[in-house]
Amino acid sequence: MSTSKTPKSKMIKYILDDIKKTNEELWKKGIVRDDRGASTKQTGHDSWEISFSGKNDSGSIILDKHITATEIIEVLLENLQYTLLLYDKGIIQAEYEISNDKIVKERLVFMKKHNKIWDFKEIDAYEAEDKDWFMEEDGVPIMLRVDYAPDDHIDGEHAATHLTLSNHECCRIPIKGVVTFSEFVRFVLLHFYDIKLDKSVFRFDEEDTITNLEKQMMHINWN
Repeated sequence: MSTSKTPKSKMIKYILDDIKKTNEELWKKGIVRDDRGASTKQTGHDSWEISFSGKNDSGSIILDKHITATEIIEVLLENLQYTLLLYDKGIIQAEYEISNDKIVKERLVFMKKHNKIWDFKEIDAYEAEDKDWFMEEDGVPIMLRVDYAPDDHIDGEHAATHLTLSNHECCRIPIKGVVTFSEFVRFVLLHFYDIKLDKSVFRFDEEDTITNLEKQMMHINWN
């Protein structure tokens, strides 16, 4: 973890601690191949960015709607543009913007080249034979993105916190509130890998971002 200056923000401490403890558990479970960690960068008098170590412009290719998932993943892998690389080369990114000790923007991403779940033994067998199992496998790509962008909020159309599926620009499923890194990882592991995270449930001590209108729509809610 690198910092340009040690921040005193309580929120930054919460976020970095959550990422660190989640990553430690995943390493113990043997679920990750690589961990780029988290770095902080001061962007103003009391403003900070939290992202993955070594982030550069190529990390934003996930927002490109006009190229294939395979192309996106190849760029991310080549440039190490991720927070976590799972054992099957599934990618997780986590980025936050903090101002005056509050989260003002968030992006959490999960990408997987195909929807087949490889187990460790299958991967080991292919790699022992020097086969590129990852590039040969066909299937439906998976892409989830959680955003918190209150400045872009339009009630009932663009929820402040929302889930986007398959990078579709009109897909913004309302979410109750800002999502922690550990809860996003828990969601991914449970619903795509059937793996349970031991780390206790953690929500930021923040007000819900969902509106009354959005509560009447299909949305994601948890205590």
